[in-house]
Amino acid sequence: MKLNVRIIWIMLIVLLLGILLARIYVAPPAALVQLLQQTQSAQSNRGTQHDVSSPSITLKPTPPPLRPNLVAGIIFPQWGPRSYTTADKNWEPGLKKIHTQTGANWISLYLQLHQDSEFTTNVHIARDGQTPAGLKAGVEMAHKMGYRVYVFPAITLDNTHAWGGYIKYATGTDNQVWFNNYWRQIQPFLQACQQAKCDRFSIGNEYEGLEQSPDIYWHQLLTRVHTVYSGQIVYSRNFSSQLKYPISPWMKDPLLSEIGLSSYYSLIDTETKVTKQQLPGLWKSRVQSHLDEMARMLGKPVFISEIGYRDTIYAGYLPYQDTDDGVKDLDMQAALFDAAFQNIANDKLIDGVFIWAWSKPPFAPNYTPAAKVIHHWYDRFLR
Repeated sequence: MKLNVRIIWIMLIVLLLGILLARIYVAPPAALVQLLQQTQSAQSNRGTQHDVSSPSITLKPTPPPLRPNLVAGIIFPQWGPRSYTTADKNWEPGLKKIHTQTGANWISLYLQLHQDSEFTTNVHIARDGQTPAGLKAGVEMAHKMGYRVYVFPAITLDNTHAWGGYIKYATGTDNQVWFNNYWRQIQPFLQACQQAKCDRFSIGNEYEGLEQSPDIYWHQLLTRVHTVYSGQIVYSRNFSSQLKYPISPWMKDPLLSEIGLSSYYSLIDTETKVTKQQLPGLWKSRVQSHLDEMARMLGKPVFISEIGYRDTIYAGYLPYQDTDDGVKDLDMQAALFDAAFQNIANDKLIDGVFIWAWSKPPFAPNYTPAAKVIHHWYDRFLR
């Protein structure tokens, strides 16, 4: 009897253990089993099948800068003793707008000198002239904004001729007196440029008659400039000089880093309309050809020290003039700049451009289609 009771108790314990184990282990649902099987199948085929829900993306490489070393500049002239200082309410805002609207990496500052006539030798600063302290402040502010800086002086005659290119002397005495007077006027500005670490200084701008003075006077001037200024020393020639005179020997002086050319060549012979499609070809034959010729004569690249176009339909005719008889045409102004840059883009003999002139109508590109064209090309050249 006792044996039977023990057997019954053993059977009851086994039965209870079976029920308990059945509750702990629950078989997975059929749907879960199917999902696990599909996952295993996908993993086994991953090496030979593509996920059609995630197409591959091909990224186009960013094109390299077209002319990364090009001097891409804007001329921003200011007049008067407050010019280029914090008291000049146009200077700092203008620098910011030039960067935003054009993408320029160089800025050019203008220095105004005067002379009574082409027959006198009394170079001087008038009431509209700048000061060395103002120039230093302007260069430093431009540098803080990321620009490199080019400074150039120009002479205005206080007579009907106005243009300093008429100055020319027949005697050695007059030449020496003029070059001495000129040195005295620019020396303080050169010292200010040296203190501000100005990048480039021109010893003159469009002095067509004086370019024909004996080389000794120009070599003397270059030596003097070099004693107080360690940046790039350049000279800016006028387009008319290139048409009339060969390169003077002093222009190959090793102290001169480069020669610029004010490139106001006419693209048309009269005040007549031309299509925008004609402009690149006209610019190549009537402007670029002269720049390339000067570069070959010098044996090194040149830069465009000034180029500007009015905002009228006839802007391609005598572009240095302030007025013409044409109606306002901002698209023509933009097309002329576009024609210039199309040709400059692949011309390694031209390594810099300075556009005349910010905030100076009728040439000013401020807030115009021309500014957009300039920005397009400067961005394409540099970035």
